[in-house]
Amino acid sequence: MGIQSYQPSYRGRELAGDEGRPQPIRLGVVDDHEAIRVGVAGYAFQEARVSEQPIRVTKDAPSVDVLIGAGTGVCEVVALDLSLADGSNTKMNIYRLRQHGCEVVIYSLADDPAALRDAMSAGAVGYVRKAEPMIKLMDMVRDVHAGRPIICREFAAVLDNDREFTRNSLTKQEQEAVGLYASGLSIAETAVRMGCKSSSAKTYIDRAKAKYQAQDRPATQKVHLYKNAIEDGILPPVIPGSN
Repeated sequence: MGIQSYQPSYRGRELAGDEGRPQPIRLGVVDDHEAIRVGVAGYAFQEARVSEQPIRVTKDAPSVDVLIGAGTGVCEVVALDLSLADGSNTKMNIYRLRQHGCEVVIYSLADDPAALRDAMSAGAVGYVRKAEPMIKLMDMVRDVHAGRPIICREFAAVLDNDREFTRNSLTKQEQEAVGLYASGLSIAETAVRMGCKSSSAKTYIDRAKAKYQAQDRPATQKVHLYKNAIEDGILPPVIPGSN
């Protein structure tokens, strides 16, 4: 008789709880080490019993191909390792996951600056080291899912306040939102110009603010964003005496 693969009892189970509790956040985990995938799923399952906003690992996979193959809507947020055994490209993995409708948090041992630049410029919204307590990953997943700005100082510590990187790390939507808002439009007017909801425009601006603040650049006020946008080439510089 062959050795049977161990299947944890919590995989695929629905979370028990009061009817008034919010639906669990659907988390995907992409890592080529099964122990990591099982560990995250098990922690999320146990923590969900006491958390006001539970998280459930709805799909764990050794590669992005396998996770995407599970279908759309399976995951809302994905914890992604930077280095996978299939040799896949980090930026392409993140692009594909975002196209699949998932927000991406990097969950990795690696702290290579080039890899993290690629990850953030491709749209990853946060980074948690595997050496950190697991609750840090859970809290970041909740913040990402809620659309709260992520001030990720781990990114900043590795990236050494690279301003060229900051500009490149803002997504096209974030750059457009910052440019419109900083030039004098309201959030509602910015949303109209972008053709999106006001809540989406606010999320783009909040995420841009968080990326600036992670590099110790002021971003709480519109004038701060205006200054940063000029420095980063998002808005043209003001030439004295020009109309």
